[in-house]
Amino acid sequence: MLRILTSNKSFARACALFVILGVMPSVDGGGARVLAFSPDATSAGREHRASTPEELNQTREARRVIVVDPGHGGIDGGTSGAGLVEKNLTLDISRRIRLYLERDGFAVKMTRETDVDVSQLFPSTLTGRHKRDLQNRLDFIRQTRAVGSLSIHINSSTNPGDRGPIVFYAVHSEPGKGLAIHCQAAVNRVSGSTQQAVGRKNLFIIRHAPCPAVLVEVGFLTNQRDSVRLRDPQYLDQMARAIASAAAGTLRRAPVPAPYVKGTAVNDWAPPT
Repeated sequence: MLRILTSNKSFARACALFVILGVMPSVDGGGARVLAFSPDATSAGREHRASTPEELNQTREARRVIVVDPGHGGIDGGTSGAGLVEKNLTLDISRRIRLYLERDGFAVKMTRETDVDVSQLFPSTLTGRHKRDLQNRLDFIRQTRAVGSLSIHINSSTNPGDRGPIVFYAVHSEPGKGLAIHCQAAVNRVSGSTQQAVGRKNLFIIRHAPCPAVLVEVGFLTNQRDSVRLRDPQYLDQMARAIASAAAGTLRRAPVPAPYVKGTAVNDWAPPT
């Protein structure tokens, strides 16, 4: 128990010491009380600073989850060219997206955070590493009950004139289309391109995702202008910020999916209709 000091000078010195210790003497003689102090409050990190009453009542676990899915990884390098490898770029951009989304109040889960593929993430009876990898990314999105999913990739083409980011969505998903249109507009402003969001039937993860989901091809390694930009950390950061901002604005009030009950994986691999 800390003794309460009565002289003003002694009291001031005690206050300075007690603040360091994380306690404060009571001026009404009621003993010492603990200050609401956290070491994290003075550290520079990615933790979002709550700014509304709703956010103040949210814990990190209670916040809306967005999954960021860096394409490829490990043995699967993806496309490459001009000394760049897709799996490295997607991880770099995804980490930057996570930073901006967390600053905006979301809890972010990444399907991978290092240079690994995801084929061993969950047990699977599927044959073929590629199928297991895709299935595990999808099941990860399901199990996190994410309100949105962003798969990050880098493009290539036999036509060196093809350039600029392209955002894909599942044709049957209106929420996914809305997210894609907002993301496409945001990345177009950064890249100076005029691409349009594209609906697809056969992109496995976004086709089965239980939430608005898009696949963002950030640029073409086969295009000289894009490949130069993809080497620039400042450009990667601008793209990441644009994607995160568009996603945050679109998914702020998106519904949280129901808890996932796993069915048979073979159902996910039925041909798209």
